[in-house]
Amino acid sequence: MSGDPQPAPVPDRVLRQRRLVDQAMSMHAALRDRAAQTSTTITVVLLCASAAGTAFAFAGDNQAVQLLGLQASRSTWLGVLSVVVFCGTLVELVTDRRGAARRHDAAVRLLSDLMSAHREAPVDGDWAEVQARLTERYDQVTDRIPPIPESRFNKLKSQHLRKVEISKLLSEHPGITVKQAQRLLKQRLDS
Repeated sequence: MSGDPQPAPVPDRVLRQRRLVDQAMSMHAALRDRAAQTSTTITVVLLCASAAGTAFAFAGDNQAVQLLGLQASRSTWLGVLSVVVFCGTLVELVTDRRGAARRHDAAVRLLSDLMSAHREAPVDGDWAEVQARLTERYDQVTDRIPPIPESRFNKLKSQHLRKVEISKLLSEHPGITVKQAQRLLKQRLDS
């Protein structure tokens, strides 16, 4: 038996904040990834439609062209593609998916820094001052990050909790794949 003093237990408030920070980090990462994917998809569709429109603009006569099982004149297709590009650009400008991805990425970074601060135990084992500092920082960060949309909250929370459980399964059973861990979790939930 060593004479080393045992570290003071982490206060419940700090543990709760850690859990909420971890959950918020997962939620903002999911929102960031989805917004980035949507933005990339819209951009690719707009670029492809623009390229097709350009090809039609430089094509020869005004013969009928069949595209996607539909037949129309070249000038009609050019008009349709122009409208698609214009409307898609408006959608991208109004929804600002790329900006949303940046905002959620900034939130993930702030929350990650906050999580690091929550993992540091006080040197002297006295949590009172550390807890006050962490709570102040927690309040500052949560005031700065965008809110989680109410309509998406429960789905994102569920995804986070599944991620945590799958992570635990992967740690408990080294060598299993993510798919195997997902099946194990599903078996646990079904029983």
